[in-house]
Amino acid sequence: MREKKDFFLELANFITQNAYYIIAVVLVFTIFFGFFSTRLKVNSDLLKILPQDSEVIVELLEEQAFLEGSDVMVAAFFLNDNVQPSQIASTFYDLMQKEPTFLSFVQTDLSFLFSYGIINLSQTDLIYTMYENLQSFGSLLSRNFTYDFKLFEKADNFLEDIYGLENFLQTGKNNDLISSYYTLSPDGKVMIMGLTFNKASSDLDYVNYIVPKIDSILTEIEKTFNIKTGLTNSYVTGYESNRTVMEDFKITTTLSIIFITILFAFAFGNFTSSIIVLLGLIISTFLTMGLITLTFGELNIVTSFVMAITLGLGIAYGIHVMTRFSKEIEDDGNFTTALASTYKGILLPLFFGMITTVIVFLTLFFMGLPAFKELAIVSSMGLLVFFFIMIFFVPTLIYALKVKIKISPFTVKIDDAFKKIPHFISKNSKMIFIIVVPAVSIFSVLGLVNYSNFSYTPPGLISSNSESVKVGEQILDHFGNISFDTLQYLMRVDEDIETVKKELLNTGVVESVNSLPDIIQENLGEFSKIKTQLEGLSQVINNPIIISVLKKNNLYSDSLKLIDAAARSSDLYHFTLNIMDIFPEDLRGNFLIEKDGQKYLILEVTPKFSLWSNNGIKIFFDALGEKGENILGLPKATYKIMEMIRKRFYIPLFLSFISIWGITAIVRKNVLQPSEAMLSLIISVLATFGVSYLLGIKATFVTVLTFPLIFGIGIDGFLHIYHTFSTNKTNFWNILKSITFSLSTTTLSFLSFQFSRGELLKEFSLTMSMSLGFTWLFTTVMFIVNREMLRKFWKRKK
Repeated sequence: MREKKDFFLELANFITQNAYYIIAVVLVFTIFFGFFSTRLKVNSDLLKILPQDSEVIVELLEEQAFLEGSDVMVAAFFLNDNVQPSQIASTFYDLMQKEPTFLSFVQTDLSFLFSYGIINLSQTDLIYTMYENLQSFGSLLSRNFTYDFKLFEKADNFLEDIYGLENFLQTGKNNDLISSYYTLSPDGKVMIMGLTFNKASSDLDYVNYIVPKIDSILTEIEKTFNIKTGLTNSYVTGYESNRTVMEDFKITTTLSIIFITILFAFAFGNFTSSIIVLLGLIISTFLTMGLITLTFGELNIVTSFVMAITLGLGIAYGIHVMTRFSKEIEDDGNFTTALASTYKGILLPLFFGMITTVIVFLTLFFMGLPAFKELAIVSSMGLLVFFFIMIFFVPTLIYALKVKIKISPFTVKIDDAFKKIPHFISKNSKMIFIIVVPAVSIFSVLGLVNYSNFSYTPPGLISSNSESVKVGEQILDHFGNISFDTLQYLMRVDEDIETVKKELLNTGVVESVNSLPDIIQENLGEFSKIKTQLEGLSQVINNPIIISVLKKNNLYSDSLKLIDAAARSSDLYHFTLNIMDIFPEDLRGNFLIEKDGQKYLILEVTPKFSLWSNNGIKIFFDALGEKGENILGLPKATYKIMEMIRKRFYIPLFLSFISIWGITAIVRKNVLQPSEAMLSLIISVLATFGVSYLLGIKATFVTVLTFPLIFGIGIDGFLHIYHTFSTNKTNFWNILKSITFSLSTTTLSFLSFQFSRGELLKEFSLTMSMSLGFTWLFTTVMFIVNREMLRKFWKRKK
C-alpha cells in the first residue's frame, strides 16, 4: 500500500515540478500534428470497406469494364418555350471541348437508352421515321425488282434509323451529330445529355475537381438561355456524398466540443476550468486527426464518425479527474497531495477502462476488412491521446495557470441532488423494478428481431434534398416510363432466352425482363414478316456485280450487311446474334460480352421494388439464389459486402465480450460482477434496437457497431461503480455523478450527428445515444435496485 501511495505522490510531484516543460512539449506536438490534421480527408466510397484485391472488388471492376459507359454524368436541361434543344446542346458541346479530361458525350442510341432505361423507344421521332422508311421500303419491294438506287437508299436509311448512329456520321453535318447526343422527354420540357470522362467516378480527387467545373459550365448556359439545369448520376452522387461526409465530420466534431464544454461548465460551475478542458479537447482532437492523416491519409465511411467516439469517451476521463480532484482540493487545499489522492482513487480504474475499450476496438481487426481495421486503429490512437491529455496535461494546465477549483453554489445543488439519488432509488426500488424489467424485456425481444433482420440497404450518406436526388426525381417525373433500378443479367448465348426469362419472372421479385431481341421486335414488328420482305433484297445485294456498283457509289454499308443477316436468320434471337459482329464495338458491348471464353447476351432485369430501400437488395438476391451471380454491377457487390459484414461481425462481438469479461474478472477478482456488467450491457443494446425497431431504424453495418462500442464504453462505468461500492460507499454519489456526466457528454457527442445531412449518421447517433441511456439506467439505477432487491430478499430469508 505504501508503494502505491509513493508512486501516486511521485507522479503528482512530477506533474507540478515539470508543468511548463510538459506544456511546451504538448504545444510543439499540437502544432506539428495540427498542421497535418488540416489535410485530413474523408473517403465515402462503400467499396473501401473491402480489400481492393478482394474477389468482390475485382469482379465488380471487370463488370464495370464490360458495361461501357457505366460511369456517366447526366446533365439535365429544363427547357422553356423560347429555346431550341439543339442550340443548348451545341453550346454545351462547344464548352465541353475545352475540358481536357472530357472523353465524349453518350449518344442517344440503343446503348444509352437500354443501359439507363430512360425512355420508351417506340415514342421517339427516331422510331416514327423508321416506320415511315419501312413503309416506303415495303412499297418498293412490292414493285418490279429492278436496279433502282432509290431502293437501296431507302433500305440504307431504314436500318440506319434503327441504330441511330451511322446516318449521323455519314452526313458530316454537325447539327445531326449534336442531335444524337441528347434526348427529350415526351412532354418536351426536359433534355438530358450523358457525359463520360477519362477518369472513373471512384477517383474522389477527380470527382471533386470535375463536378464543380461542369456545374460552372451549366451556370454559364443558364445565364445564356435563361433556363435551369442540374446534374445527377455516379460522379455527382460520389461528389455530394463525399462532400456531405466531410462537412458532417467537421460540423459534428465542432459541435461535440462545444456541447461537451457547455455540459462540463454546467456540471462544475467553473468557467476557467471549463476553458482548460476545452483546450484539452481541442489539443486532443488535433493530435488525433494529425496521427490519422499521417497513418492513413484519409477517413473511410466507417471511421468518419471516429472523432465523436473519441471525444465522447475522452471527455469522460477529464470528468472523472475533475470530479475527484475538485473534492480532494476542497478537503486538502494542497494541489500536489490532492492530485496524488485523485490519481490514487481513479487512475487504475480509468486505465483499465481505457484498455478494455481499446481491446474492444482491436477485436474489429479480426473481421479482416480494411475499413473496420482502420476504425480499430484510429479509435485506439484517439483514446490513448485523450487519456494522456485529460489525465496528465489538463492538471498541468490547472497548476501552471494557478487556477483555483472552487465549487460554485450551483454545483453544490447538483451534488446535493446526486447525494439524494441513491436513497430515492432504494426507497422506490420495487416500483422501478416492476416498471423497468418488463419494458426492457419487451424491447430486448424486439431488438433480437431487428438484429436478425440485418438490413443490406442502409440509408444514404447524402441528404434527400441534395441536387442529384432532386434532379433524378425531376427526370423521373418528366420521362415517365423509366426505372433507375434496372440491372444487367448475363445469359449464355446457348441458353434458351424464353426459359431464362420465365425462371427470372418466377422468382417473384422480377417485374420484367427485356433484351435486344425484345427491343427489335417492339420497334420493328414481327421478325418473320421482315425476314420475308428482306430475303429478295438479300439475294440482290449479295450479287457480286451489285456489290461492286454499291461500293463504287459508297452505298455498301453495314446496314446492307444487316439486311443480309436478317435474311439468313431462322428467328429473331439468331438475327440478334448474327448482327453483333456488324454492330460498332462500343454499341455491341452493351448487348453481348465475352467472359472466360464464353459469350453472354445481356438482359435487362427490372425488380418489382426499389433495391436501395426496405432491405430490397437482400430480398432480391436471396430470391434469385445462384442466378444472382449473373447480375452485374454495384447492387450485387453491395449484397456481398453486407453479407460478409453480417457474417464476420460475430467475431468481434464474441471476442469483445470474452476479453472484457476476462479483464473485468481479473481486475475485480470476481466472476459475478463481470457477468452482471456484460449482461446489463447486452440488454442495453438489445433494448435500444427494440426501440429503434419501433422507430423504423434497421440494424445496418453501421448501427451494429453499437454492440462493441457500448461494451467498451459501459464497462468503464461498471468498473468505477464496483470499485467505489466496495471501497468507499459514502462517496458513492460522487461516482454516480461522474458516470452520469461522462455518459451524458458521450451522448452529446453522438447527438451532434443529428445536425448532419446524411441519414446514415443520424440513425447511428440516435442508436448510440439510446444505448448510452440504457447503459446509464443499468450502471446507476438498476445497480442500486438489484442490490436493494437482493438485500430485501436475504432479509426475508433470515
